[in-house]
Amino acid sequence: MRIPVNRRDGGAFRPVARWLVLATVLLILYGSLYPFRFSALGDTGFWELLRSLSFQRSSRSDIVANLLLYVPLGLCLMLGWPAGWRRLTSFGWAVGASLALSLTIELLQVHAPARVSSLDDVLLNCAGAAAGALLALLYMALGRSIRIRGIAGGRPAPAPLGVVLLWLVFRLAPFIPSFNWTQYKAALHPLWQNPQFIMTDTFRYAVGWLVAGYAVRQVWRREFALPALAALVAVAVLGRIAVVGKTLLAAELIGIGVAAAAGALLAMTADRRRSAILAALLAAVVVVEGLKPFAFSAVAHDFSWIPFTSSLSGGLEVNYAILLEKCFWYFSLVWLLARAGLGATAATLGITVLLAAIEFVQLWVPGRSAEITDPLLAIVAAVLVALLGTGIYSRR
Repeated sequence: MRIPVNRRDGGAFRPVARWLVLATVLLILYGSLYPFRFSALGDTGFWELLRSLSFQRSSRSDIVANLLLYVPLGLCLMLGWPAGWRRLTSFGWAVGASLALSLTIELLQVHAPARVSSLDDVLLNCAGAAAGALLALLYMALGRSIRIRGIAGGRPAPAPLGVVLLWLVFRLAPFIPSFNWTQYKAALHPLWQNPQFIMTDTFRYAVGWLVAGYAVRQVWRREFALPALAALVAVAVLGRIAVVGKTLLAAELIGIGVAAAAGALLAMTADRRRSAILAALLAAVVVVEGLKPFAFSAVAHDFSWIPFTSSLSGGLEVNYAILLEKCFWYFSLVWLLARAGLGATAATLGITVLLAAIEFVQLWVPGRSAEITDPLLAIVAAVLVALLGTGIYSRR
């Protein structure tokens, strides 16, 4: 079996989107109700539970997490509704279904001691779902009512577009701009006060930008790809300065320069070979990031078979940034292997075995959490690429 390479029209998204709705709902339920410990419900009725909800002050990380968690749900719901429905009707049902799910979860969380129920979360979840639904409307309008000069085929293939968006989300979350000069100075502080050249970080950023640049080439036609990539670099660099809590590192600027030089050389190779080279570099990044600082203890620590154990404990803002980065690496790796011509089964098996081996070695790496999460993320990424296609199409 090979991963499909055809581009999909709007109708072909519908069955895919419905499966993704189910997967997204399960993920939301898992992330919102873990560790699934509830106090006795007693005789509390529905209206008493509803009246117990109130507005609570939310941290920045909670706000972003609640928004991001429901964006995929709104997007998939919008794409999954029957074709005969009007757009406004589909949008209303997408937001309404998200509201029902969010409210149900918040009512359940009233009796979950480890959770805090809040009407703020309901509003943020609905806002995230609405944003996802609007993104779906925008995407489906591309090439039809909305035409952007330079986009390949009128509407970009979802897989390479997903790679570009994952890179931006990973680099710019929590997306909250600052209008304070102090924030800008703090973001630039590592450049002029304590510039450091860390080989592993530079390699990581260089490969990330190479992959993002290659994905941009699949979204934009050849003559527009370079300006589009320059705009992407500008958004990411300026965003690292302007977004609250972010910093701009020398390693990333050097990595961008390295990626520019390496990308010029890779542009002269055939597409399949280029995909294979990028996949090999990306696999090397995954290994380095998984095993650094390459210091090992004599005694192994525990392995967790519960998914997302580390992501659901500790600092939320740090955890979702790490999770978003992993989503970018694994989705991109599957996509590149598929474009290189590797079968879906072989690609999925190879990546899963690689990540399982890394998790096994992490048993002896102090400060690292060895768990089942990463291999599962790779399997999910493989399924997504198989459903969406690789975005290979002919160019003239």
